[in-house]
Amino acid sequence: MEHKIWYDDQDNILVQEVIGFFSTEDALNVAKLYKEILEGKPYRHSIVDLSQAGKMENRETRGVINKILDEAGFSHVAFVGANSANRMIAKVLMKLGTLKAKSTFVRTREDAVKWLKDRRE
Repeated sequence: MEHKIWYDDQDNILVQEVIGFFSTEDALNVAKLYKEILEGKPYRHSIVDLSQAGKMENRETRGVINKILDEAGFSHVAFVGANSANRMIAKVLMKLGTLKAKSTFVRTREDAVKWLKDRRE
């Protein structure tokens, strides 16, 4: 798995870089990391950087990802660098209610951090 996931302690945000092809197995590995990384953290905010993302394995993979995001309890997700196809998929999932977190698409990580911090109580 080339993808990178870490918790930015300065901004209290989980950051994920999707690099290249994303498989269902990758999604399941991400789920384990989410649980470990988010334990005891004050916010369930995430930046998902799609600027280096390749294709997703299949429809099942998208379903697993959305289930994982929901189970992790993310309240807000900012997608960075999504191409038009990825934006369309995410928008459909948001409209269907599959992705329960409030989300947005931004151009830069700085924009993502600002959007997420503006939503904190």
